[in-house]
Amino acid sequence: MPRPRALAQSLVGASSVGWLSKLPLWRGVLVLGYHRIQEDPENATFDSGVFSATPSTLDDHLQFITRHFEVVSVEAIERDPRVLGRRVVVTFDDGYRDNYELAFPLLRRHGVPATFFLATGFLDHPGVAWWDELAWIVKHSQARALQAGAWLRGPLSLEGDHGAASAELARVYKSLPTKDTEAFLDFCAEAAGTGRCPATAGADLGMTWEMAAEMRDAGMVIGGHTVTHPVLARADDEVQRWEIETCARRLREELGVSMRYFAYPVGLLDAFNDSTRRILHAVGVKLAFSLYGGYLRRDRLDSYDVPRTSIGIGIGTDRSAFRAALAVPKLFARW
Repeated sequence: MPRPRALAQSLVGASSVGWLSKLPLWRGVLVLGYHRIQEDPENATFDSGVFSATPSTLDDHLQFITRHFEVVSVEAIERDPRVLGRRVVVTFDDGYRDNYELAFPLLRRHGVPATFFLATGFLDHPGVAWWDELAWIVKHSQARALQAGAWLRGPLSLEGDHGAASAELARVYKSLPTKDTEAFLDFCAEAAGTGRCPATAGADLGMTWEMAAEMRDAGMVIGGHTVTHPVLARADDEVQRWEIETCARRLREELGVSMRYFAYPVGLLDAFNDSTRRILHAVGVKLAFSLYGGYLRRDRLDSYDVPRTSIGIGIGTDRSAFRAALAVPKLFARW
C-alpha cells in the first residue's frame, strides 16, 4: 500500500489541483493547526519538530485556501457549526514570536482571520518551553547516548538524527505524570552533560503581550493554551484548574478578552479528560480544540473536542501533501 505522501503525489501531483478542490468530496469545517514558521527549520537551535512551514510555503497555503475554500474565523464555528459548505479555519499554537513576525503579515495580506492559542506563561516569563529544552539538550550534548534506566527503556543515541532523539525524549515526557516532568528534565540535562537550558536562550522565542494586542486589534482571535503547556490529562484536578483558570485570567488582564476558545496542549485523545472538560466549561470556554486530525462534520459536533489537523513539516512543506489534506481530509488530514 503506498505511503500517504506518495499517494497524495499520485492523486494531485505537484501542479494545480483546482479541479480536485472543487469536487464535493467533503462538507464541514477543516481546522488547520500551525505552530512555528521559519525560513530554515532544519537548522533550528530548538525543536524542529514543531515547525509547520516556511514563510513562502505559508504564503502558498493561504493563497490556496482563500482561492478554493471558504475561510472563516473560529467564531463562525461557535455561531453555527452545521452550515453546509467546505470551510477552513486557521489556528496557531503556543505563542511563538515568529507567528507575529512572519505569519501575521501574511494573514493580513490574504485577509485570513486566524486564532492564536497562547500559553500565557511564555509571554509572562520569556524562556524555553520543555520540548525546546529537550531539543536543546540533545543538540548541545557531547555524550554519545543517554543510558537506559528509570526513565528510558533502552539507550538513546544522541548521534546522527537529533530530531529522532528529541522526539523520543518528548514522547517520554508526555507520558509522565506532571509531577515527574521536572525531574525528567533534570535527568536529561545531567545525563547529557549540558545542564538545563538557560532561560536567556529563549528570551526572544515568544511573542510579547504588546504583539498579541496588536494582532487582536487587527481582527485576530486570541484563545487559551494553558500557562506552562502540560499534558492536562497527566495532571491532577488542582493543577488542571490552575493552568486553565490562570490562563483565562491572564488573557483577560492583558488583552481584555474572555477565553471562549481553548486548544489542548499536545491535543491527542489521551491529552485531556472529563476533568479537563468540566473545568473548561466552568470558566466559560465555548469550544476546545484537539489536534489528532480529522475535520468537523455537521452530525458530529463535540464542543470540547473540535478536531484539528496538525500542519507539521511533512504536510506543511510538501505542496502535494498539503493540497491532498485540503481536498480529501478524511484520508490525508490525520496524524
